[in-house]
Amino acid sequence: MQIKEMTTEQLQNLIRNTVDEILDEYFGDPDEGNDMKESFKQSLLEIRRKRIEGRPTIPASEVYKRYGIEP
Repeated sequence: MQIKEMTTEQLQNLIRNTVDEILDEYFGDPDEGNDMKESFKQSLLEIRRKRIEGRPTIPASEVYKRYGIEP
């Protein structure tokens, strides 16, 4: 497919993917080779499981309020 035949959305996706690939090549993964604590990993997996189940999460506005952060 030539660029002139692409929709706007297809062109935007092509550009995004190209930029992502170039940045990955240039910077790499800064966390590659690092270990994470098992407790932290389990915490992330639990959050993921809750989201998949559709359980409600804490809205960002509530997090800001709890920790006194300005959005």
